[in-house]
Amino acid sequence: MIKNKPWPSFAAGAVLGYVAVHPLLMITADLMLTNASSANYWTAGHFMAVMKRAFHYDMLPWGLGFALLCAAVGWLLAKVGQGTAREQKMQGVMELSGAACHELNQPMQVVLGHAELLRNDLRPGDPTRERLQEIIVHIEKMDRILKKIRAITKYEAMEYIEGITIIDIDKASRGQD
Repeated sequence: MIKNKPWPSFAAGAVLGYVAVHPLLMITADLMLTNASSANYWTAGHFMAVMKRAFHYDMLPWGLGFALLCAAVGWLLAKVGQGTAREQKMQGVMELSGAACHELNQPMQVVLGHAELLRNDLRPGDPTRERLQEIIVHIEKMDRILKKIRAITKYEAMEYIEGITIIDIDKASRGQD
C-alpha cells in the first residue's frame, strides 16, 4: 500500500477510478435500466458488451471524470495520513518528554540537595568543595534542559550522526530558557 505520499496515491486513485469505479457504475446503471431478471442479462456476452461500452471513446469524459475524482480522493487521503502520522509523532514526543522529566526530576533534586549540603559543610578553598560546586552547576544545567523538554510544543528533528535522527530540543521548545 502506498502510505502518506500524495502523488503516488493520486495516480493510484486515477487508475482505480478509470478501471474499476467507472465500469462498476456502468454495470450498475445498466442493471437499473434493463431487465436484470432475464436469463440473457447474466451471460458473458452481455457483460462484455457493457464493459466495452464503459471503455468506448464516447464514455471517455465520464471515465476521466471518475479517474480525476478518485485521484483527488487518493491525494486527500494521503495528505490526511501525513497529518495524522505527524500528530501521532508529536503526541509520542510529548508523552515521552513528560514522563522522562517527571522520572528524572526527583533523583536530580536529591543529588542537588546532597551536593549543596556537602559543599556547605566544607571550608572555602577545599578542592572537594570546588568539585561539589561543579556538580551543582551541571545539575542546574540539567534542570534547564528538563524545562526545555517539558516545554516542547512542536516536532523538530535534526541529524545526530549519519543515519540517526533525534529531536532538536532547542527548536522544539523555542523560547524556553
